[in-house]
Parts: sequence; structure tokens; C-alpha cells
Amino acid sequence: MNHMQFKTPEERSAIAKRAHATRKANKELLEKKRQEALVYPDWLRIQIVALETRLAELSKFEKMSVVSVALTNKTLLDGEQIAKLALPWEKSSGVYFLVQDQEVVYVGQSVNVYSRIAQHVDKKFDKYAFVPCEAELLDRLESLYIHTLKPRFNGNFNKQEKSAPIRLDKLLTLI
Repeated sequence: MNHMQFKTPEERSAIAKRAHATRKANKELLEKKRQEALVYPDWLRIQIVALETRLAELSKFEKMSVVSVALTNKTLLDGEQIAKLALPWEKSSGVYFLVQDQEVVYVGQSVNVYSRIAQHVDKKFDKYAFVPCEAELLDRLESLYIHTLKPRFNGNFNKQEKSAPIRLDKLLTLI
């Protein structure tokens, strides 16, 4: 006995519509898979070329890193490592210190610390350091370091006090 015999015409129509919708969805899915199958080999070829290019770059980098170790006893950093270690350019404003034999011999300030340090050909130093600082606070911070450290290459205002942008007594009134 056929189970459709006991269905109302409305039920049979709904069943037919669902079956038609299922066949249509299956047909669309099959067509989509056929299209993807046509595209996939091209996509795969593109990915293979990209990977081969990256492998060639890494091989070259590895060879250059071996050369670097032989020449400098240091491995090369890749671009990503360098980017992680990079400092923001706007941080170049600050108070800088020239150091000779572990002694701070000069304190200065600049809105471009790296450029300013390069101009100190008249002073003997083997290292430098700097503290980033906003331009409007440079005089204060430099003065505090000069008065505290009393570096030998910073000039004397008088016998007791080093020359600084702001005298110590004036600095203390700013608190």
C-alpha cells in the first residue's frame, strides 16, 4: 500500500515542494563544488609559487646569516624581529648622557638626540644613553641631571654649581 494514498492534497503538495526544494539545493551545491574544483588547482598553483618564493628568500637569508656569523660573530635579525625591537621615531626627544669608562661625563638635551650626539666630536666618550622626554620638559629634566650628576664636561656656573638651563634654586621653586 502506498503511504501517499492517505495524504490530503495539501500534504502531497507540501511534500512535493520540499522534495523539489531539496533537489534544487542539491543541484546548486553540486554546481558550486564543480566551480570550486575548477578554481582550486589555480589557487593551489598560486600558493605553491608563493611558498617556493618564500623558501628561496629564507634560504638566502640563512646563507647571509652564516656569513654574518663568520664576519661579525652575530646572526642577522629578520625584518619581523627588527620591527619588534624598533623604537618609535618621536621618542628621539630627550635628555642624553655621554659616558666614558662607566662615568657620565656630559648631560645634554635635544629634540633629535641621535643627531645631537653625533655632533659631540669634541668630547671623549665611549657610550651614550638617553631618557625620552617631551620637548617642553627638557630644560627641567636636563637641569636636574646636571645638578645631580655634576658631569665634568658640563661647564661651571660658579665653583659650587654646574651650568644648567635652570638653576637649582629656581628648579626647587617649580615643585
